[in-house]
Amino acid sequence: MKNALPIFSFLLLVFQLHAQQFKTVGYVAMWNVDTCTIQWDKLTHINLAFANPDAAGQLHIDGENPSAIVAAAHAHGVEVFISLAGGYLQPDWESAWNYWMQPEYRGVYISNILQYVQENNLDGVDIDLEWQYVNDLYSPFVLALKDSLQWAGWPMTAALPGSYRYPQITAEALAAFDWVNLMIYDLTGPWAPDNPGQHSPYTWAEQCLQYWNAQGLPGNRQTLGVPFYGYDFGTNPVNGLDYSEIVALNPDNAQQDQTGQLYYNGIPTIVAKTQLAMQQTAGVMIWELGGDVCAPYEDYSLLSAIYQTIQTVSTEAPTLPMLLTMYPNPAADLIQVPSMLLRFERYELIDMQGIVQKEGRLATDGNIPLQGLASGLYAVKVYAGDAVGVGRFVKM
Repeated sequence: MKNALPIFSFLLLVFQLHAQQFKTVGYVAMWNVDTCTIQWDKLTHINLAFANPDAAGQLHIDGENPSAIVAAAHAHGVEVFISLAGGYLQPDWESAWNYWMQPEYRGVYISNILQYVQENNLDGVDIDLEWQYVNDLYSPFVLALKDSLQWAGWPMTAALPGSYRYPQITAEALAAFDWVNLMIYDLTGPWAPDNPGQHSPYTWAEQCLQYWNAQGLPGNRQTLGVPFYGYDFGTNPVNGLDYSEIVALNPDNAQQDQTGQLYYNGIPTIVAKTQLAMQQTAGVMIWELGGDVCAPYEDYSLLSAIYQTIQTVSTEAPTLPMLLTMYPNPAADLIQVPSMLLRFERYELIDMQGIVQKEGRLATDGNIPLQGLASGLYAVKVYAGDAVGVGRFVKM
């Protein structure tokens, strides 16, 4: 076996390619909009939260007009999705959803959604039905909406829990989303006052990504959700605070994840999660932009920390032509190069010390056998002439 590029440098190459495709998706809660927190040059997408149907199946953002924010986003090259539903539905909204998702009515409702997207000059649709609102109508509705959106050229995404897949979401419905915004926060909160602690720890983020990999959702269709808020378990009832409020209490809080019984994500954890997202996913998702800081605390901005992390990685390594998403991941007996990449002819598997542990010709089916490899993290390089693809996986 020959020595390879030092693994740290090699992974930076992987990060660089990912940075080119990397998304920074910020939800904009229309009831909590503060224009100073929308740093357009540091975003790729925003999701306007939330639109719901009325009794006639017409969408409304609770009386808000999105035209000004859509125009501002587009002026800065940021795409705008409308996010449907939300974590809590008023009774009339819930009733409308259950009515308009019925097979005999969903065609009209989907037509109204497409009309809303077109009239408001939007770029896509995000579905954020959660928990008790996800029923047996969810997957058929998603598939029907996907057909219409795809025909019109608009992408469709979803917000799903960090480590739970609703049993009503079929494999076909999960595959219909262009990507999924993983809500990797709210592990605990006001609903669990006797369970104080960090509601969005870094270790849980790692576990969530592995969970969704195992559910058949590859990293290139995941965004890692991060919170711009925290929970204070020292109050009764438990109080939620925006990150901006936490920094206003004491700017030193920005470098921590806890003060007293107040738990949140400070700058170091947000940076670490961004690095994790760049290694394993297609982007970072933020709930929500209105929680970030404004003057005089702009030096403590979490969105700025995300952006600077992406830019730092992007300038540390040269560009590679293609990032691979390997299947399955973690893997036991074999790993597969995606079928669209089977023009690659030769492979190398590189361990964390930068040593090529296995190499050979790439089989026509794209499978690479893993027998004889020790458990651990590996990088993959595949070649076809001057073309190179890179990826990474965990050997169980």
